Amino acid sequence: MSDRARVLAYRVAAHQFDRGTTDPAALRVFDLGVQDSERSALPALAARLPEVPDLSAFTLTWSVRGAPHWHRPKALPALAAALWPLSDADALARMNRPKVAAPLDVFRSVVEALKSVVDGPMTKGEASTRLTPLVPPGVTGWCRGCGATHVHDPVFRVAVLPAGLRFDPTAKTVTFVPIKGRRIPQRTNGFEVLAHDYLALHGPAGPSEVAAYFGAPVKDVKAVWPEDLVEVARGRFLPADRVSAFENPPEPDVARLLPPLDPYLGARDRDLLVPDKAHQKEVWRILGRPGAIMVDGEILGTWRAKTSGKRLDVTLSPFAPLDLGRFEEEARRLALARGLDSARLK
Repeated sequence: MSDRARVLAYRVAAHQFDRGTTDPAALRVFDLGVQDSERSALPALAARLPEVPDLSAFTLTWSVRGAPHWHRPKALPALAAALWPLSDADALARMNRPKVAAPLDVFRSVVEALKSVVDGPMTKGEASTRLTPLVPPGVTGWCRGCGATHVHDPVFRVAVLPAGLRFDPTAKTVTFVPIKGRRIPQRTNGFEVLAHDYLALHGPAGPSEVAAYFGAPVKDVKAVWPEDLVEVARGRFLPADRVSAFENPPEPDVARLLPPLDPYLGARDRDLLVPDKAHQKEVWRILGRPGAIMVDGEILGTWRAKTSGKRLDVTLSPFAPLDLGRFEEEARRLALARGLDSARLK
């Protein structure tokens, strides 16, 4: 097995694509959270579970990179502390670099103000209206779409979790609900755990990949890099308890239709996942992201889907000839994850 094949085999097993567990909470992807942009969460979980799961036992909030993720509820306080910026430079980066002095102090002021104004269920619009006059002007600006001055959206997003807010997933518009017992972190605590969790899923990897995933400066990540990791290749690390799994990964035997933003596609070493640059541009399009065809860890094409009544029509675009019949069951699972009755491959 080549070095690259070993890495892919390890990741397929780490992502639990074998559908060997029936408990969503036991999936390793929840260690980092499961992103739910573009209806991505349920199809991603359906690629790892025998049945489409019920997410009512999980909590949805803006977390990693300010994107919406589902998390285990009990993990949120520790996650908020672990995601607290590591430095002024980190705070500036995560807020999308507004022109402010003392970025960490500004970040804290936004979090404290947001926590103070959202004292019960509240829409994003109302929260923003209340928040804007309480924060430094450097993190606000005129929004042509809203026709108003308000807190820049990237700043708002990264402040939500440390302010102790979650979403009401049943609401028709973005609505925040205070998390019971919420407390604002006093400082960064536990980032090394997040590094372990990233490497367990997407390793072996180094500080630059971890930094890119969390939107933090590489210098800051290197400063808190865990000392108990094992360097399995030059500059590539794994948690010690994952080395044996990496050295002896099971031979992968899976075919999946991964949704856009599936956790497997979140690894930051895209040259390893998809070596061909032209194919990379297809898989990770900036606009109109497709899903990815995955066979035994290899990304071998893209797919798109349209709804026709209660049926999902799935069009596959492989990079090379494939046995498309192998994906009929996966297309059906995609349809179920979208609340539809059936699927058709095209």
